[in-house]
Amino acid sequence: MTEAGKFAWAGISVLGRAGGSRPPLADRIGLWLCGAMTGRARTGEGRRDLEACRAALEAHYAVHRTIPSMAGLARLWDYASKSSASRLVDQLIEAGVLLWSTDRRLAPGSAFRILPDPQAQVSDAPYLNDMGPNDNGRHNPDPLQAALAAWATDYDPVLVRAYSVTTRLLRLARSMERHMTQSAAREGLTSGDVLLLDALYRVGPPHRIAPTALKHYFLMSLAGVAKRVDRLEALGFIRRVPNPDDRRGLFIELTHAGRAALTRLVAVDRTAPHILWPTMLSDRQYQAMIESLTVAEAVVAAADKNDRSEFPPPDM
Repeated sequence: MTEAGKFAWAGISVLGRAGGSRPPLADRIGLWLCGAMTGRARTGEGRRDLEACRAALEAHYAVHRTIPSMAGLARLWDYASKSSASRLVDQLIEAGVLLWSTDRRLAPGSAFRILPDPQAQVSDAPYLNDMGPNDNGRHNPDPLQAALAAWATDYDPVLVRAYSVTTRLLRLARSMERHMTQSAAREGLTSGDVLLLDALYRVGPPHRIAPTALKHYFLMSLAGVAKRVDRLEALGFIRRVPNPDDRRGLFIELTHAGRAALTRLVAVDRTAPHILWPTMLSDRQYQAMIESLTVAEAVVAAADKNDRSEFPPPDM
């Protein structure tokens, strides 16, 4: 496996250690944002979710000058069904943001904020007009720029600055996760299965590890690890072998078929923009991103540590 391949599948473990679940980043900011740039609302976040979805809709309208159908709104707001979108539409109608036209189409209401053409905003955004050494200078309008203008009217400026970054990270993380899920499915696997195979590969020859080590690596219960191991063993990608130091113990070992599957997945990644986008950055952009993400990870890790100490798990 190449360095690029090892980077790609090791990187997804940062996005979703539990294997196939939403990235921790999405869990953290999904409370705030909606639509193509959001997660679903959670308890106690209804008002904030409504405002974020309103901003997403107004940003969409700024680009397309149309209100999507109920199915289109469900996609825009990342809802699983039209009925979920319908409930939010009812709230927006009550707030005067939307209304039903005479031909039973949704239209902007009196409280709908008609945003300026985002093309002008895009031309003023240095991070969109500096896309690396191969940039041709032509860019499509970015609805997020219009959404930022909407947020700025109702949100604290500090939050707007935070949202402008975390929203892009969320969209990027979701796109990368979607690609990796589709890629893994080619081998009949989940992205979590691939993470387990990659973990075995990266420990080095003979590519074996104790199940308890996998438990800590994936932050999963031993039962959860066992189910995944059973599935991969049935596919012939791993096998259980005796532990020479413990007659009662077993190791999980990567098979030749498992290595071959990883090799095929890496071949797909070599042509995937979802994986290769960092190579399109200039040296300056790349270094700035690494430094910024390192700072962000440190801040979030410290906050997570404080949360665990302040709210310890209950005794079972």
